Amino acid sequence: MPHDNRPRQKPLAMVVDDDLSLRISMGAALKKSGFNVIEAENGHLALDLFLSQRPDLILLDVMMPEMDGFETCTAIRGLTWGLHAQILMVTGLEDTISIEKAFEAGANDFVSKPINWTMLGHRARYMLRAGKAFEELNRNRSRLAKTQELAKLGNWQIDLATREFNCSSEACQLLGLNPATKVSFLDFLTPIPAHERNLVKTKIDQAVTRLKTFALSYPIQFSAPPKKHILNQGEIVFNEEGMPEFMLGVVQDISQLKQAEEEIRLLAFYDGLTGLANRMLFLDRLDQAIILAKRYRQVFALLFLDLDRFKRINDTLGHHTGDLLLKQVAKTLNQSIRGCDTVTTGNVKKADSMIARLGGDEFTILLSNIKYPGNAALLARRIIREITVAHTLGGHEISVTTSIGISLFPQDGEESEILLKNADAAMYHAKGNGRNNYQFYTEALNRKAMERFSIERDLKKALANNQLILYYQPQIHLSTRKIIGAEALIRWIHPEKGLVPPNDFIPVAEETGQIIEINQWVLKTACRQNRKWRESGLPLISMAVNLSGYKLADQNIVQTVTNALERSSMDPGSLEIEITENVLMQETDETIATLEGLKGLNLRIALDDFGTGYSSLSYLTAFPVDTIKIDRSFVPGCTADPKKLIIIKAIIAMGQSLGKTIVAEGIETMEQFELIRLHGCDQGQGYYFSPPVPEDRFAGLLAKGDL
Repeated sequence: MPHDNRPRQKPLAMVVDDDLSLRISMGAALKKSGFNVIEAENGHLALDLFLSQRPDLILLDVMMPEMDGFETCTAIRGLTWGLHAQILMVTGLEDTISIEKAFEAGANDFVSKPINWTMLGHRARYMLRAGKAFEELNRNRSRLAKTQELAKLGNWQIDLATREFNCSSEACQLLGLNPATKVSFLDFLTPIPAHERNLVKTKIDQAVTRLKTFALSYPIQFSAPPKKHILNQGEIVFNEEGMPEFMLGVVQDISQLKQAEEEIRLLAFYDGLTGLANRMLFLDRLDQAIILAKRYRQVFALLFLDLDRFKRINDTLGHHTGDLLLKQVAKTLNQSIRGCDTVTTGNVKKADSMIARLGGDEFTILLSNIKYPGNAALLARRIIREITVAHTLGGHEISVTTSIGISLFPQDGEESEILLKNADAAMYHAKGNGRNNYQFYTEALNRKAMERFSIERDLKKALANNQLILYYQPQIHLSTRKIIGAEALIRWIHPEKGLVPPNDFIPVAEETGQIIEINQWVLKTACRQNRKWRESGLPLISMAVNLSGYKLADQNIVQTVTNALERSSMDPGSLEIEITENVLMQETDETIATLEGLKGLNLRIALDDFGTGYSSLSYLTAFPVDTIKIDRSFVPGCTADPKKLIIIKAIIAMGQSLGKTIVAEGIETMEQFELIRLHGCDQGQGYYFSPPVPEDRFAGLLAKGDL
């Protein structure tokens, strides 16, 4: 019968004796003491009953035929559940040899015949309690061993009186030592790398001598990987008299904790994409470099790099390709900076040169203890040369350039924020000088940066305080000289600086995102003005609005134009939206969809500054362009420079063959006007006819009719 695992209401005792009368007497005494009883008349039957019933207590007679009590006891102890059963040997023998033999067989106790039946019940209950206590103790020991195994924990101790060292088997296994042999204190230290072993030994010796606690963490290396990291802690154990008795220690495998700490450190101080230092670590190392440079009167350089037109790569090829490019640039920076530049990108422990990614496509290089500023220039030229090499990423061949700004300590600043700001200003100066070059910081750049900051600050108030106005420049039909349109041009009347040119504030507005609100205001104001002129009886003309193409697809420009047309009741056919070639160069699906959405409103689209971009001719068939505006850089010199005239003639012929309207900008003299009209240009505008003027003056020109 299989054993029932359900909890018992009463403990179960098994009486094993070949004498039936004794079995009955012992059974009666046990039942009176609260036991359930089963009986076996020999050892073989006792083994079978034990396997099926698993009794808590066994009364086992020594003298039995075939299989005596000693053999039966030994056999029970060898069974799976026989280790913790309480066995009471019943014998008539009183010699010490039989008693020792009973205990050797595994008995817990013995009782001699004749039996005191009253005392038998008490002894049985006592043995049962003792058995449960021993079983719980063994269970706790097993749990402790398992817990130490899970926690990768072991213990050791040093007897402070004898200096004897003992080490648990768990600690031996943890340290790669043989637990079957006597482990000495020196053996205990053997797995520690030699360069750290003496330090650990000294720390423990000092703790023992001074009766102090200690905690040490150190690596241990076995003959084969992997390497582990150990936490070793010890404290003094005092006896009941308060005297120090042992140094008790615990060793624990904290390799996973160390790995997690390293991962956290990498996340906190290193860029996850490129593996370079991040802004936080870079600024910390920059502060340290300043301290050392001041102490030893050294000079160092800070290089600030920004990839040119990186956004276009993200927009056209996707952010995944952009990320691949950033990783490639980081690799190129590491390779292009030679050992003599002493640049560090790994586990930096001191203020030293390093490369960092500040964010986006911005990188910085700290070049420590340079002898001459020219060393920074050599490095900048090398980086520019290496980065311009074409990169093949994700099936695309990508060319990229970089602009670099350089600030020097101490002449360009003695604080980290100032050095970084000045290097950033120098980088923007490099971009303003055509990109793909480097510039050192100068005080003039600082003044320019301050002016830019002032513009950014004041521009936020310009719209709210009605400081922005529109001027209008006439667009002339060249064959009749009649005004057929107006180009709306924004102006900023600053309360202190006066008239601020668009070239000074439009780039700032684009970088800060204010250009979206400015575009909306320009469209609304220009369309409303066109309606006013029409309502006052002036001739109907077209209105050209030059919108910034910065993040054109993100401006929701189609809805903005729709709102402006509806509020002004302006005929869409009278509105012309001017965009530059830079917008078309993005060639994103979003940009194409935006331009097609504008054409769906039945307005006209003009390509402004034509001839200054890249692969301009391909745009004429790929995009819904109605008008081509010849860039003003070709017109002023066309009478003296035959090459410019050739370009103008080619643009006119090509555009008209494609059915486009051709407009020449920047006409300043009668000779230019006559020459351009002679070659068949449709329309023109420029100071020869009229500069941009306020709305009331333009109304006077429009009333006159021709210029």
